[in-house]
Amino acid sequence: MDFWKRLEEHRSIEKRLAWEGSFNEYLALLQKSPFVCQLAHSRIYEMIRDSGVQETAAGKRYNFFKSEIFGIDSTLEKLVEEYFHPAARRLDVRKRILLLMGPVSGGKSTLVALFKKGLESYSRTDQGALFGIKGCPMHEEPLHLIPKELRPEFEKDYGVYIEGELCPSCRVMIENEYGGKIENVQVERVFLSEENRVGIGTFTPSDPKSQDIADLTGSVDFSTIADFGSESDPRAYRFDGELNIANRGIMEFQQMLKA
Repeated sequence: MDFWKRLEEHRSIEKRLAWEGSFNEYLALLQKSPFVCQLAHSRIYEMIRDSGVQETAAGKRYNFFKSEIFGIDSTLEKLVEEYFHPAARRLDVRKRILLLMGPVSGGKSTLVALFKKGLESYSRTDQGALFGIKGCPMHEEPLHLIPKELRPEFEKDYGVYIEGELCPSCRVMIENEYGGKIENVQVERVFLSEENRVGIGTFTPSDPKSQDIADLTGSVDFSTIADFGSESDPRAYRFDGELNIANRGIMEFQQMLKA
């Protein structure tokens, strides 16, 4: 293998995958590929389906799991069809935490690891592409820029339902850097990565008596209050909690019932 040739090919792929443009350009992209704005549950469900589904006498078998998990096809089918499928359709099941319970070596951690690695790879494909507001610590969905009053009209024109609100950090950025002109806000492609803490969070509890909620939600950076005048200013807040990190992707809570 010519390592340097492969390295150059890798750089070429990275350059091809990267995308950055204005919100106006993002809307043009959205018209061609509406799936880029799908929510997290839908993205996982489509990721599983895109790997292939086999219809057997015993039920469905998903190729996504076949390399690591064996002998629990009925359980996996229940997981996909009774949780991720209705959640992808925005039904109320999506508001529930998916709790995996079972004996040691039952495949729980392996299953979560598959989802994480799968999302990392899927976000680098055309079908799994997702985009966020450049500079947002939570990789905000760009469609949140559209005012509530205009969303019904937008849905009629684009066929896309918008759910969610801008984070406080983006609100301040848009006013200060763009003068409120959302059409000029920069959007970039987001690649989910546990290593880079983008869209994949993992929370491992320590002592339940001394656990700090800031590990999940972030905290105020008191050293910046002198610059911004108030701890309520979003610019004085560190969006580094695991829930902030996991926005747009997946969040793992380990040993949830024990602590």
